[in-house]
Amino acid sequence: MTSTAVSLRNVHLTLPSRAGNVDILRGVDLDVKPGEALGIVGPSGSGKTTLLMVIAGLEKASKGDVTVAGRSLSGLGEDELAAFRRDHVGIVFQSFHLIPTMTALENVAVPLEFRGAKDAMEIASDRLTQVGLGHRLDHYPSQLSGGEQQRVAIARALASGAKIIIADEPTGNLDHVTGEQIIKLLFDVKDQHGTSLILVTHDRSLAQRCDRMAEVLDGRIVAGAAP
Repeated sequence: MTSTAVSLRNVHLTLPSRAGNVDILRGVDLDVKPGEALGIVGPSGSGKTTLLMVIAGLEKASKGDVTVAGRSLSGLGEDELAAFRRDHVGIVFQSFHLIPTMTALENVAVPLEFRGAKDAMEIASDRLTQVGLGHRLDHYPSQLSGGEQQRVAIARALASGAKIIIADEPTGNLDHVTGEQIIKLLFDVKDQHGTSLILVTHDRSLAQRCDRMAEVLDGRIVAGAAP
């Protein structure tokens, strides 16, 4: 890991629509340090989630440079980006995105198996135990509560040893008490593993619990871009 976990320079994203091109991101500059927790806030439609997608390589910037874990994403193809995410970036969504026909253990093991890890099941079991689900390894998503499903998603994000975790409204589908448990877990993971945590939330009080808060407005970061 370099001195900067994430670095964006003059990043633009323009997407086509029936009404013409739409500028989603407009010259974003952003730095995130290794081990830092960054809370990202802003109104709906401001570009928060799109910013996360660009950092994760799920959207390609139209202009500018995106460097994550010391590697520029600009020239990478889709297969290279997928491999990069698998090895370096853990993603936790508001919707849990678990495979319904697989057990908790299998859901966490999948990315490890894709990278050819011979001990995928053992690692997956360890990660699930770490997030408090060692007793639920063989349960399917439909047999788990919302909070438990999100814990599986966090275990999956940790499985590859990623040093950057991106969380997009991770408590949005959870009640307040369960949401607090998930947030505590994310911060505990950050502290224990030295991961950078980038957290998008509509809740400013939650963002203020991070080391730093950045505000997105109309596709630009208007406050908190630099550490």
